[in-house]
Amino acid sequence: MVKTMKNNKEEFLFRDRPAFPIEVVNSDGSYLIDKNGKKYLDFVMGWCVGNAGWKKQEIINRIKKFDGPEYVAPTYLYERWEILAEKIVKLMPDHRSCFRATGGTEANEIALKMSRAYNKRKKFIAFQNAYHGQSIACHSLVRMPHHEEHFGKFSDDYIQIKAGEWEKTTEETVKLIKTETISAFISEPLICNLGVVIPPKEFFDAVTEVCKETDTLFICDEVATGFGRTGKWFGLEHFSLNPDIITIAKGFSSGYGAIGATVAKTDVAEAMRFEFSNYSTYGWHPLAVETALSNIDYLMKNNLILQSEKSGKYMMDKISEFCEVEGKGLCIGIKEENPGTETRCRDAGLIISALEGKLVLFPALDVSKTDMDKGLQILKENI
Repeated sequence: MVKTMKNNKEEFLFRDRPAFPIEVVNSDGSYLIDKNGKKYLDFVMGWCVGNAGWKKQEIINRIKKFDGPEYVAPTYLYERWEILAEKIVKLMPDHRSCFRATGGTEANEIALKMSRAYNKRKKFIAFQNAYHGQSIACHSLVRMPHHEEHFGKFSDDYIQIKAGEWEKTTEETVKLIKTETISAFISEPLICNLGVVIPPKEFFDAVTEVCKETDTLFICDEVATGFGRTGKWFGLEHFSLNPDIITIAKGFSSGYGAIGATVAKTDVAEAMRFEFSNYSTYGWHPLAVETALSNIDYLMKNNLILQSEKSGKYMMDKISEFCEVEGKGLCIGIKEENPGTETRCRDAGLIISALEGKLVLFPALDVSKTDMDKGLQILKENI
């Protein structure tokens, strides 16, 4: 029996909740374009993905010129992998080794495996309700209550701390790490899924010190905050951090390809020097490698990291005139007094994102002053 298709285009595509009512057919710069030709000013950029901006012809043209292999198995040599790894390492503190990944979840999974291989401990500490990916282990790190309800109770090897009340949180975290049962502490430098929460430098200083004392690893998740999002190449620079492991994705390619990486200090990486410790079939696919190389070169050439810092300051100064705001660069969190701002802004042609009691803005790093002013006016009228 032939099944008759319904008019619903999503009949065969599962979603955990209804899609936003925008059918995207194209994009350009800081805008998404729907099937009716309506343009939406995008202040989310795929949640910290499109750092370079959409439809950058310079990046697209370079990708089109790629004439390499369709695929390279992880067991072979491929020169472009080495070139990309060197480019990443030179952007980061200390000497490091790169592990290939397809995205942020895989990058963080590699980091967790590496930590256990390094110090032979099982436990991890993370911020409750933050975000590090979609695997069971990544869900376990942050322990969202409704996830446990559906997936079953997560392992007690994953310990959560709460952002805020920083003196108390610092004391609790240091005490946990001093037990010498913790394999690694993991955090974003700016915690995006909590509405861009910025831990004080004193917190990171205390955690870094006790991690070194106890041989506990510090994993810095730069999947969302990396590649200029915070006005620095990496958010860790705001705190002078030198983590044992750094994970990247999203802005790594600005959305022009699916790619991620786990970047570890050399001695930590050596813990994975055993057979089949890690394997990624599509990690650093040749075409994705070209997108990442093109993107990094584009960010450098156009000085977009500095532009992010300056534009972020401009936006936050303007927002502070009508609302409470926190952030660095173009990683901006706003206190939402009246629910429904996200929907009202979207109806007015501005895409932002809402969390519980917070709004977040992640514009393209090259967002123009005209578009900043336009977006902030829409925000002001609808918040």
